[in-house]
Amino acid sequence: MEFVGKFFKDRRLWLISIVVFGLLIVVFDKNNLIEAWRLKQKINALEVQETYYRQKIAEDSTVLENLKNDRYLEQYAREHYLMKRKEETIYLVR
Repeated sequence: MEFVGKFFKDRRLWLISIVVFGLLIVVFDKNNLIEAWRLKQKINALEVQETYYRQKIAEDSTVLENLKNDRYLEQYAREHYLMKRKEETIYLVR
């Protein structure tokens, strides 16, 4: 019992115990601060990726809506797949 009383009176032991406890939380814990920082970085990267894919979906949806129009469909086929009408000659100039 005397040791416990001495422990609570000695400030160095308090400081050491607080530092050890802090180290346990910061470094050795399952949910430590280092791992939390890594997970935060990963979340930020995934949010950027999500924004990119949402923009691509919006662009593709616009193209898909336009492909329902026959005139745009013909233009798209000519530009992307080099399709042509019968008896038509196409010259590519680059």
